Amino acid sequence: MKKYRFRFWFIIGLCFQLLWACSTPVNSFESADRHLRDHLLPKIQVEEALTPDAVVQNVVIPPLKDPIPDPNAFPLYGAQPNSDPNIVYLEVYSSAEKANANRVDERWMVDVAENFNRQQQKVSGKVVQVGIRNIPSGLAAKVLAAKAGQPAAYTPSNQLWLELLKNSGISQTMLEDKLLPDDRAGFIVDAQAYQELSKQGEVTFARLLDAILAGNLKLGYSNPFISSSSLNLLYTVLWQAAGHDKDGKPLTLNDLKSPQVVSVFDTFQNQVVLMGLTTLDLRDTFLRDSSKMQVFLSSYQLYNQLRQTAGYENIGFVPCGIAQTSPIVGFDWNTGDQQAGLKKFVQFATSETMQQLALQKGFQEGPKSDHPPIPNGAVVKAAQNVWKQRKDGGKTVYMELVVDTSGSMEENNRLGAVQAALKLASQEINRGNQVGLITFSDRPIHRMKLAPFDESAQKRLFAAIEELRPDGDTALYDGLAVGLAELMEKQKADPNGKFYLLLLTDGERTAGFSHDDLKDVIKYSGIRIYPIAYGEVDQAELQDIAAVREGRVYEGNPDTVQTLLKDLFQTQL
Repeated sequence: MKKYRFRFWFIIGLCFQLLWACSTPVNSFESADRHLRDHLLPKIQVEEALTPDAVVQNVVIPPLKDPIPDPNAFPLYGAQPNSDPNIVYLEVYSSAEKANANRVDERWMVDVAENFNRQQQKVSGKVVQVGIRNIPSGLAAKVLAAKAGQPAAYTPSNQLWLELLKNSGISQTMLEDKLLPDDRAGFIVDAQAYQELSKQGEVTFARLLDAILAGNLKLGYSNPFISSSSLNLLYTVLWQAAGHDKDGKPLTLNDLKSPQVVSVFDTFQNQVVLMGLTTLDLRDTFLRDSSKMQVFLSSYQLYNQLRQTAGYENIGFVPCGIAQTSPIVGFDWNTGDQQAGLKKFVQFATSETMQQLALQKGFQEGPKSDHPPIPNGAVVKAAQNVWKQRKDGGKTVYMELVVDTSGSMEENNRLGAVQAALKLASQEINRGNQVGLITFSDRPIHRMKLAPFDESAQKRLFAAIEELRPDGDTALYDGLAVGLAELMEKQKADPNGKFYLLLLTDGERTAGFSHDDLKDVIKYSGIRIYPIAYGEVDQAELQDIAAVREGRVYEGNPDTVQTLLKDLFQTQL
């Protein structure tokens, strides 16, 4: 009788324990980790398909060419290319802040072109028509350096890109060094932080930099291989670290080898909480919670826009770097008629009417400040390389790649394009950072465990990628759960690391766990998720995932996935 009574109370106790465990709220990293391992993972059937060492040893990594963006993948506004002999067609590559036709305050170049085209101005009896290609300054410079596109003109945000092009052997003719008022790059600063800094006098870039280096402010900025403002900031921080704010000389290649300069830059990067792919990433994070990131790099134009948002009227702006006046250059490959047409177009763009239009769009002269002299292109290129090598600030980055291999990935060579993109992007991974690969269809499959990245790990990644085949349903959240579990285990061992998860899918979840099952774990995981909607995807589900961790959804397709993954790996790994 006692034996049965013991069993009865044991079972009752066990039931209470299970009931308590199931009702325990997930409100911390510890409780999220416990819930994931005790209640979710046991219900997931996980396969392992790790590549044997013998296979890895025989993998040969071919030369990997840096993917060159297709300029035709970027929107073209105004006139379109044509073969009419009575038309002189001019295509202009323009930085996005002035060539986005979908935003009233960012379409100045488009408006200028459309107004100019209506005038039907002529050279040699032919009508001049202008098209505006909206392409980020850094990507446009890459296209031009590779000679993958031959526009009539190029107008980046600042002159640093022109120096990089000169260093690549692309000669240019300066048509106008100031299309717009100086939209100065600078830091947007949380109102409370700016007020505290103001108590000690004028808030200059030097003082703000000192506060950052002292660990008093956390910041965010974006990729200096793409963003004009970030390239400007990178050069200015290195220039200041070399002490040239005192002698006014430009940064040199020898400066970049100085232990002092490297030490300052490492300290600066230690205060970076977000390397955004775009300024939108930074702005949205700042708007959601500026206590986590008190300053972020942007432009004076965006600062003025942001001050119109309720609750952000008192934010501060601290300018830095060289002038951002949107210079415009032409190229040697232009015909005589194109050169004459460009001259007319630039005269029109700098006319009083079009300059007044720029003011209406928010392009105003930013606050003046001391700024460094223009360096040569070799120094700018070397500065970018310093950033890539040391951007992690001495911390290890852990990235789990969670990739959809369901049956729909067979359509239009979707999976094949992702495989090629992952291989190319792998060259952007800094040695010592850790990368893992998980795929999912009906169930998750562990393809490669998180481990320090080196030549052997790259071979292992190549071998794992080669094995991918499309088949089955879409157990999206099961794959996500397995990826989170591995990253959270690493986080317990290295709480100072940086933890990211890339989630690429071409469809909605059709099997396994749902968003509600995992949302609290995602929220308290401490992991930043990059959801990629691959192809024509209903983004609602991915938007829900992104919103939990205050992120955004990125869009890709077989034509653009190489550039997208390369940029993401370059920025985060």
